[in-house]
Amino acid sequence: MMKFVIIQCVKAYRDELEQIFKTIKVDAYSEMEVEGFMKNADGTSDYSNWFGSSKNPYDYMVSFSFLAADKAEELLKRVDDFNKGIEGMSPINAYIVGVEKSV
Repeated sequence: MMKFVIIQCVKAYRDELEQIFKTIKVDAYSEMEVEGFMKNADGTSDYSNWFGSSKNPYDYMVSFSFLAADKAEELLKRVDDFNKGIEGMSPINAYIVGVEKSV
């Protein structure tokens, strides 16, 4: 079964994410730059490190890929390993979403 994998990371980790993709042989993915906004970026929200205020948007990127279930799990494991090795406030976030149908 195919899985839809969504990854959100700060631009500073783009090269590291690309290396993770190469390591597990992700042959195709899409990415885009994103500006995130938050009504109350005061440091009290769980998402405060991801989204800037409306005057200071937070620049990050989102990657998308359709992967076999085992490769999707390996990707999340590699992202988790990467996050455990950094001391920054903005870890890479990764999500797996099941694909029920496709045409």
